[in-house]
Amino acid sequence: MKILVAEPDGFSEPARLALERLGELEMRHTVQSELPAAMDNYDVVWFRLALRIDERLIKRPTRRCRFICTPVTGIDHIDVAACNAAGVQVISLKGEREFLRRVRATAEHTLGLTLALLRHVVDSANHVRAGGWDRDRFRGSEVFEKTVGIVGYGRLGAITAEYFSALGARVLAHDPHIGPTGAVEQCDSLASLLGQSDIVSLHVNLDESTRHLIGAVQLSQIKGGAVLINTSRGGIVDEAALLAALTSGQLAGAACDVLQGEPGIDSTHCLVRYAHDHANLLITPHIGGNTAESFVKTELFLAQKLALAADAPRAR
Repeated sequence: MKILVAEPDGFSEPARLALERLGELEMRHTVQSELPAAMDNYDVVWFRLALRIDERLIKRPTRRCRFICTPVTGIDHIDVAACNAAGVQVISLKGEREFLRRVRATAEHTLGLTLALLRHVVDSANHVRAGGWDRDRFRGSEVFEKTVGIVGYGRLGAITAEYFSALGARVLAHDPHIGPTGAVEQCDSLASLLGQSDIVSLHVNLDESTRHLIGAVQLSQIKGGAVLINTSRGGIVDEAALLAALTSGQLAGAACDVLQGEPGIDSTHCLVRYAHDHANLLITPHIGGNTAESFVKTELFLAQKLALAADAPRAR
């Protein structure tokens, strides 16, 4: 079996050794334009989030690829329906709830972004770098005794709720797919959660039902002076509406680890342009799960899943 790891930077050594036991491994940085050749020449194409698999790639008559591996939970960068129809198996972390309880990097980053936004960490650090020491310019806010609204109470939402609870916040949650839980206060509607929350944190998967879940209407329902944190997917938020809410002051601030259209983001993006001159918007380049510990855990786990999937035909 020929295996291509198309995003080799920082790839974990245990996972590399596991893949070498499965077949001929090549670790080579691959861009989107090189994907057709990769699909034709490898049984396994492995990547994180920098590439996209569409129907045209899957339907190539010369396609050799049988497995697409991506060590992430959100797989909106892959046309899963086309893969299923063509018999190409997508191996990811989606649905691996038990394993993922030990992978907490994105929840930690959510908390970090919230604290950085509320305490003006980036702006104040830049102020000191420029030679200043004016502490009164950067009076912030605390999480303690604030109300935090968690939109999407799956694995990451629940972990993030625990972190905010530990800081003394009142935590609300809205998720129509999750039953009642004693860990947080459940809100029957998104509007109810938005109207009560000082901090709104998004933790939902991106699909057609959640695209622009937070739009102009929802942003108008958010409690005045609240902040919005998005570490899920860029498409969850209508970015034009977010920009308008920040500009008008309806939102006091926002922090985003994800943007619509990534990874093709540059300084012309409307939110990036705004963040250049406004300290109330923080943007990081989708680094929520980007820790050494997460890479080792998830890549080795995915390599083990691939080994089982590749062995399945022989087992039958």
